[in-house]
Amino acid sequence: MHAPDRHELNAGWMLPRSYGVDRLVLMPCDPHKLFTYWEITPQLEKEMSAFYPGTWEMGRTMLKLLNLDTGNEEKIAIEVFATSWYLDVTDADQSYQAHLGRELPDGTFATMLTSNTVRTPRDSLSSVIDPRWRMFAFWQHRYNRKIMCGYSSYDIFPAKQGAKEVQSE
Repeated sequence: MHAPDRHELNAGWMLPRSYGVDRLVLMPCDPHKLFTYWEITPQLEKEMSAFYPGTWEMGRTMLKLLNLDTGNEEKIAIEVFATSWYLDVTDADQSYQAHLGRELPDGTFATMLTSNTVRTPRDSLSSVIDPRWRMFAFWQHRYNRKIMCGYSSYDIFPAKQGAKEVQSE
């Protein structure tokens, strides 16, 4: 059996550069970073230009990020030909939504696309302890008492008999 080469794997098919659908998608990467990608069809660009005659071309393409929990918003200037962007956020465990549009010379923000709403994960340990994974009471009492008395993890869980121990010099 031979290993297929690159041309056999995709049979010559290539992914299209665009799908002809106007969309803005927002995704959380980690507690402090979001990723967004978009597609703007020429039809939408033409409609927006006709709606704002003379000022649309002079505007700057912007991405407006809204923190839905605090109400804060941040405007990020982006490259005209960009189709994706990474966004740094300061607050973890918050809901966000993005708007892609242009800031016109008079300061008006004209929205072309609105993204989905996402929530970033928290950046701390969970305060919820699942009771199904709790230690039995007699083990919990035994280990907690040793931990409070200053024992090390080796004192609590000594090496098994027959296991090789590393000696320090």
